[in-house]
Amino acid sequence: MIKSIFYEACLSMTGNKLRSFLTTLGIIIGVCAVVMMVAAGQTVQNIIQERFVEMGSNLLIIRSERPKATVKTSGPTTSITADDAFALRSVRGLDAVAPILSANAQAINGANNWSVSIIGSTTEYLETANWKIARGRALDEEDIRRGTTNVVIGNEVMTELFPYEDPIGKTVRIGNQPFNIVGVFKEKGSSTGGANQDSSVMMALLTVQRRFNRYAKLNAVNHIAVKFSESEDLNIVEQRITRFLRGRHKIKDEDADDFRIFNIAEFVENIRLVGMVLSILLMAIASISLVVGAIGIVNMMLVSVTERTREIGIRKALGAPNNWIMMQFLFEAVLISMIGGVIGLLLGIGLSQAGGYFYKVSVPFSLWPVVLSFTVAFFVGVVSGVFPAYKAMKLDPIEALRYQ
Repeated sequence: MIKSIFYEACLSMTGNKLRSFLTTLGIIIGVCAVVMMVAAGQTVQNIIQERFVEMGSNLLIIRSERPKATVKTSGPTTSITADDAFALRSVRGLDAVAPILSANAQAINGANNWSVSIIGSTTEYLETANWKIARGRALDEEDIRRGTTNVVIGNEVMTELFPYEDPIGKTVRIGNQPFNIVGVFKEKGSSTGGANQDSSVMMALLTVQRRFNRYAKLNAVNHIAVKFSESEDLNIVEQRITRFLRGRHKIKDEDADDFRIFNIAEFVENIRLVGMVLSILLMAIASISLVVGAIGIVNMMLVSVTERTREIGIRKALGAPNNWIMMQFLFEAVLISMIGGVIGLLLGIGLSQAGGYFYKVSVPFSLWPVVLSFTVAFFVGVVSGVFPAYKAMKLDPIEALRYQ
């Protein structure tokens, strides 16, 4: 019986190929979109997890709590200063403390130019950011103390400005000022916040204060990165830093902090949750195509029932049971939906992998999208086929035989 139903369903579909294809198109697009959204969500989760492991769970970021006048570029405030960072090094349990002052500028080498993010900091920045040197050297204590024009450039800056030569020892103009390249960072990729870290240029903090900061006398920084010992408890470290800075800033007991400590683990978790919510919303939007596809199947099956009214009447007159008639049309609807689901699944996987290749990220493959696709396709097929199948089952054989 099942074999006969399957054969007749295939015969009906191939009898009008264009109509069958257009009917499955909504399912194909819907399933493809859902699979791509699932793959994108998993990819983002993996990237966030990789960045978190890379940065470490023992990283804290200290920022000003009350933004005031900012510099022309990225905007440090006066409540958190470089002196705060230097003083924090005396707090027990801290392995590295790096004040960070940011700016943006155009880097130029001959006819090549590239927008760069300037990072002004100290030698401890590499430890807090977990950056490695690919060639040349890092800035040393002498560079930091004197505020030299030596810089370390990101991998992409090297590729864009020095595509055919070794940049070490070369001069690059940044913000229309000459700087000497002493090192190149290893390729880093995007940060957890999405910024391209390979377009960065690191200078001494004093250099950025003198050359790119109109408010250098304030000694302000954008933030302070703190790496604490993994043997230390996070909450205890935060309490020590809070007590130290409140005392240093002479904040009264009844007054609020003029700074805020960000836990990287908490920050990454918040980004992960936002990404999850966005993925769900995108999947919901993509599911609209499935609804359209389901409506298309209902319409096609109703047309099929109308076209085959006499055939149904003959079958019933020859003794075909009602459940057999219903199963035939229900199976046909499910088959159409499942075919669309398979095509949509393959298309979704293919486009996801192509996107990963284009953006140079690894797109994970799991059974979850496969199970989801077949489940959704089967459910859509059953739901959209019930009414047409029921209508076919309820046809009166005498009236059906009279139908022209």
